[in-house]
Amino acid sequence: MRTALLAAAAAATFAVVDALTKSVVGLVGNHGASALLHWQPYVLCAVAIGDLFLGQSAFQSGAILDSVEPIGAVLIGATVFAERLAASPAVLAAQVLGGLVAVAGVVLLDRSPLMVSLRNDQEAAADKLSQDPVAPDSG
Repeated sequence: MRTALLAAAAAATFAVVDALTKSVVGLVGNHGASALLHWQPYVLCAVAIGDLFLGQSAFQSGAILDSVEPIGAVLIGATVFAERLAASPAVLAAQVLGGLVAVAGVVLLDRSPLMVSLRNDQEAAADKLSQDPVAPDSG
C-alpha cells in the first residue's frame, strides 16, 4: 500500500511540475526576465525539489511510476491549459492504444525476473541492515 501511495503522490507532483513548467515557459516567452516577478517560477522550484525526493522514494520502493505521470500530465494539460486531444476517433484510439502499450511495457518490465531478483536482493540487504546494525568503533 505504501508503494502505491508513493507512486500516486510522485506521479501527481510530476504532473504538477509539468504544468508549472509550461506556465513558466509561457511567462518567460511573454514577459522575459520579468517572469521572475511572478509566483510560478518559485513554486516550480519548490515543487520540483520536493518531487525529487518523493519520486526517488517511490522508485526505491519499486513503484510503477513511469506510466502514471504522463496520464496526469495529459489530464492537467486538457483541463488547466485547455489543450485538445485528438479530434478524430481513429487518432484518439491510436493515442489511447499507444498509452496502453506503454503501460503494458512498464508492467512487463517491472515483473521481469531481473527486476524481481533485484527487488528481493534490496529487501534482503535492508532486512540484514535492520537486524545487524554496524557496531560502533571500539578503538
